[in-house]
Amino acid sequence: MKRRTVLMPMLLPRISDQAAVQLLDILEQLLECVRHHYAPQIERWQRRQRDTGLPFDPTPPPDDGLPF
Repeated sequence: MKRRTVLMPMLLPRISDQAAVQLLDILEQLLECVRHHYAPQIERWQRRQRDTGLPFDPTPPPDDGLPF
């Protein structure tokens, strides 16, 4: 049986302008760390996508129950 994905709206609290900027900075730093850590895997996957001649498909693979 395939799992169904349910999108839930996020209700974010109102925060100050300064806090919003700091939050964005933290998220950008986290994203950069993740990109750096997984760069070889990302490049390998993108290369395989190009080499197959198939169009780039950004959709994730089906959920197999594993966390990553």
